[in-house]
Amino acid sequence: MKKRTYIYRSFERFWHWTQSLLIILLALTGFEIHSTYTLFGYERAVMLHDVLAWSYILLITFTIFWHFATGAWKQYIPTTELVKAQFQYYISGIFSGAEHPTRKTSYNKFNPIQRLTYLAFKVLIIPVMVGTGIIYMYYMYPESVVHVGRLEFFALIHTFGAFLLIVFLIVHLYLLTTNDDPVESIVAMINGWEEVDIDQDEEHKTHMQYAVDQSIAGYYRLDKDGKYIDINKAWLDLYKCNDINKILGKHYSVTRSPEHLKEAEELVARVMNGESIRGIPSIRKCFDGSKGKHILSINPTYDDDNNEIIGVEGFVIDISDISDVQEQIYHSVRNSDAGYYRINLDGYFEEVNDAWLQLYKYDKAKQVIGKHYSLSRKKKDLQQLTDKFNKVLNGEKVPSQLVNRKCNDGSTGKHILSINPVYDGTKIVGMEGFILDITDLDIEKELT
Repeated sequence: MKKRTYIYRSFERFWHWTQSLLIILLALTGFEIHSTYTLFGYERAVMLHDVLAWSYILLITFTIFWHFATGAWKQYIPTTELVKAQFQYYISGIFSGAEHPTRKTSYNKFNPIQRLTYLAFKVLIIPVMVGTGIIYMYYMYPESVVHVGRLEFFALIHTFGAFLLIVFLIVHLYLLTTNDDPVESIVAMINGWEEVDIDQDEEHKTHMQYAVDQSIAGYYRLDKDGKYIDINKAWLDLYKCNDINKILGKHYSVTRSPEHLKEAEELVARVMNGESIRGIPSIRKCFDGSKGKHILSINPTYDDDNNEIIGVEGFVIDISDISDVQEQIYHSVRNSDAGYYRINLDGYFEEVNDAWLQLYKYDKAKQVIGKHYSLSRKKKDLQQLTDKFNKVLNGEKVPSQLVNRKCNDGSTGKHILSINPVYDGTKIVGMEGFILDITDLDIEKELT
């Protein structure tokens, strides 16, 4: 399956095209200095070559800092896995319609051959060119500390490196033609978005696991005996518990007061019989003795081998503060899943699930992926959402909020929104969260 994915960040695109332009101009002026042809004139070519060289060194300095600050340097770590398969694909497989042995993602942009090629470019060719170029530039100055032997040797090395750059350019362009759509790949280096092959199930599983681990929505999982076997930090925070060991292995009855326990038992029994329950208002008993209000979802979990139900899992989203703001508020997930969304740093949708599409009345994800989040709000509500997103991009987690949405058919709706930052290492790379639609259920009445 192919999916439109945000692959290249803004600085990556700026660095790529600026580097390409500088290398081409350095090659043009450099070979003119060697009297290969006359284009600018010798003196002007020398001057331009020096200015371009220092510009490139400045770009390299910023790029090195960016790679280490964002963790992007990991993309170039060489690997022997699938090297042979990738080489065979380039030599013969591509001509016989063989499947590409690797998949491109925003976290793994390069296949093994590309990693080796680009690594050699960065740690061998460029350092040699910069080093010999500086020697050649300052060798003739009497006060210079650059006195390292015969100049002709370094001039030859510098020229040889220039030919290697030309070879790299040719290889780079060849690798571009091996993509399913070379034009699409070029456009991707302009706007950052590219259609890539994905394993939909694996990607969804990865994103959802990250969402569970980092979300402000509390996640829980029970075994068939009703004992907790997994919870995330948000669940602990909602139940005001600072030690996970006080929960794991305990029966879910520890989280309900006697007057609310029977309701929980009935819900769990229904799910153990195969039912999925969405959007049930509940009252929880916290570990400090207080109580809280939340919306609860419960789904059965299955044994992969024989499809037997082995427990339940779900989310709890706090609505205590929302209930204080408005006496009559509603929820929607009684008959549908919670809507999941993921947005990049520039505010463009990278992923939405089917429930999100249904709530916003879209038919297909491709109608949304790559579009700005402003499409989901009317003008009067947009600034409120932008303010929340700016907080999240600064590291905050925005708890459940009651907001309005603009649907694809022009209608409007209300939902409960959660937003939390998405990290790549320690760097925030976007935001994600869940939305729960609000319909005609009086939560205050349900919770009394």
